[in-house]
Order: sequence, then structure tokens, then C-alpha cells
Amino acid sequence: MALVIVFNNYFHDLATGVFAASAVVLWALARWAREHPDAAPAMEEVYHALSVALWISFAWIIIGGIPRTYFFPRYEFIPALGKGIVPALVIKHVIMFSAVGVGIAAWVGARRSMTRGAGRE
Repeated sequence: MALVIVFNNYFHDLATGVFAASAVVLWALARWAREHPDAAPAMEEVYHALSVALWISFAWIIIGGIPRTYFFPRYEFIPALGKGIVPALVIKHVIMFSAVGVGIAAWVGARRSMTRGAGRE
């Protein structure tokens, strides 16, 4: 069981990174596409592909977060206490929550940028 929890936690962290990175890339590309209207058709495909990656990683963040939260004391907090690295664990989670927040803001910004650029407001 411990191995399953460790893998879940690893993939949960990975999903957080994929989410934040995909959202920031999507935001940057959407802003670029607004300045280059001739690239709009290609951007629609890129937007769709990155949105799929965002939805999948967001789902994993939510679904994988349930067992992670439940098993947090046993598999993360108590070991961190024993090693004296609770501050590092806190910093890690602050960074991860911030990455998701930045990802959500970038995703919303990309969506707004894409709809403005396409005249769909």
C-alpha cells in the first residue's frame, strides 16, 4: 500500500507541474496569436490539445489529491517531522498551490485572449 501512495503522490506532483506549464504555454501562445491573426487556425488546434492536457492534469490533481490528503499524516507529515524537514514540506506545498493558482489564471487569461482574438466575446 505504501508504494501505491508514494506513486500517487509522485504523479500528483507531476500533474501539478504539467497543469501549470501547459497553462502558461497556452497563455503565451494565445497572446502571440492575438498579434498574428494569420496563425488563428493553427492556434485553435494547439488550444484544443493543451486544453485536453489541462483538463486531464486538473482531474488528476483533484482525484489524486483525495488519497494524498487522507494519507498525508502517515506518509508525508510524520516522516517530515522525524527528519526535521517540516518547513521544506510546507514550502513545497505553498509552491504547488501557487503553481495551480498561476495555472488557473493563465488558463483563464488564454481563454479570454483566444475569444477576444476570434471576435467571440
